[in-house]
Amino acid sequence: MKQVSKASKISLQDAEQHYQSSKENYTIESAESHLAYYREKHPLYYAQLLQNV
Repeated sequence: MKQVSKASKISLQDAEQHYQSSKENYTIESAESHLAYYREKHPLYYAQLLQNV
């Protein structure tokens, strides 16, 4: 996983909206889950969500 800055400028609300939008547009082309895809393709947003779980 890529290094992610601890001082993320992404708000939790923005991260949640981005995740939901990505989930709606995600099509399963392999056995990869949306969460695994999201973690790989959007590490900054994923990190922000992970910090607030």
